[in-house]
Amino acid sequence: MGANSDGFHADPEDLRGGASDIRKCLEPAKDIDFGDLNDSFGESDQGDLLLAGKFEKFCDTWDVAHVKLEDSSEDSADKLEVMAQNYEQADAFAEGRLMPPGMGPLGVGQ
Repeated sequence: MGANSDGFHADPEDLRGGASDIRKCLEPAKDIDFGDLNDSFGESDQGDLLLAGKFEKFCDTWDVAHVKLEDSSEDSADKLEVMAQNYEQADAFAEGRLMPPGMGPLGVGQ
């Protein structure tokens, strides 16, 4: 388990799990396509122009927000994975440097 100079500990697998969870959270929204719904809404018998305009604005806002959230989520997940790698590298380095006197990096006497 990694530790930095302020004593914070992090399990690399927990960080990777968080990255995976972040990537999964937007999956259900990926396939939402309001285009057809928006087109049919305006053509319906009950299609109120004011309401249709508001729904179109919502659809446009949804598209922009989803892209932004997806980009931010990917960035966050990527950073968590890099942090996990950094902790593992720091642990491997520390294990190699903190051997008992006379012990080599593979745990054998020198």
